Amino acid sequence: MLAITWRAKAARRLEAAGSPDPAADARLLCWGDSLRELDPAEQTRLEALLKRRLAGEPVQYVLESAWFMGLEFYVDARVLIPRQDTETLCEAALDFLRGREAPRVLDLCAGSGAIGLSLAKLCASARVTLADVSAGACAVMEENRRRLDVKAEIVCGDLFAPVRGRKFDLIACNPPYIRTGELDTLQADVQKEPRLALDGGADGLDFYRRIAGEYRNYLATGGTLMLEIGWDEADS
Repeated sequence: MLAITWRAKAARRLEAAGSPDPAADARLLCWGDSLRELDPAEQTRLEALLKRRLAGEPVQYVLESAWFMGLEFYVDARVLIPRQDTETLCEAALDFLRGREAPRVLDLCAGSGAIGLSLAKLCASARVTLADVSAGACAVMEENRRRLDVKAEIVCGDLFAPVRGRKFDLIACNPPYIRTGELDTLQADVQKEPRLALDGGADGLDFYRRIAGEYRNYLATGGTLMLEIGWDEADS
């Protein structure tokens, strides 16, 4: 069977299963030359991947891969899948760091490490620390640090707890900000992601309150705090 034929059949099955973008999913599962012949072993492997996607598992978890800032990250169900929206935060951080000598960076609620490790990769002078309360997330970060071949410190703990007494030129964070009552209404794929990385409390603002109450103790003179927020949370 040609790859293009497999993709077409897979897309039809994904569409029937309710995939929001079945053609894209099929291409991601079976990438490469459309006209190459798939041998039986590859067809078996692809069917196993497709079965997981049909069961509702996000395609990034199926492939253990997500792209962010032009870099490939390992992801699994222990971490939030990096989104393109968050690249806006990362680009603003890079602009702030540009020209600074050995800036100290803290990535809070770091998850897969997408923000902090991208900054470490794209701003070689930065001294980056990544923190997350989840031991599983920290393990994923360690894998991504190895794959990206960057120097960065990874610490496990709740928000600022593992960096007490230290100062940073930049604190960047994409915290959980979904309202608890909205979690069960999210797209089915998103509901497969860890609630720990999504649940921002009753009004979605729990983590912003906690960060606002503490960040000044950790910010160096002339430093800045950058946060991703929900689309409807700016005024709050």
